Amino acid sequence: MPIIEHSTRPMPRPVEKRSARSLVSGEDGARSLTIREIVVQPGSEGRLHTHSIDEAIMIMEGSIQLHVGDEVRTVRSGFTLFAPPGVPHKLVNNTWVPARLLVIFPSDELETHYLE
Repeated sequence: MPIIEHSTRPMPRPVEKRSARSLVSGEDGARSLTIREIVVQPGSEGRLHTHSIDEAIMIMEGSIQLHVGDEVRTVRSGFTLFAPPGVPHKLVNNTWVPARLLVIFPSDELETHYLE
């Protein structure tokens, strides 16, 4: 069983106001689990999309505006968005501070279908 030290996996520079690093992935031997840490910078607006598998997005720091289907909510740390397969969603950081998220899904790859 691997023990993964997060400090050995630096967070890359933001691209389009987002940066991400894998904390658990296929590179660690996982076949059906991925955990990514994502930092969403102020002013970032994702694109509406779906996935073919479950996805959980835990807000660890800051707050994020979630668009899920027709619902729009701003949530802060301590909340988790659960996006079942096929449910359209996107993330927007319309605050002045970065938001740190953990994204968890039951696969070693996440296929994304963009709707906009």
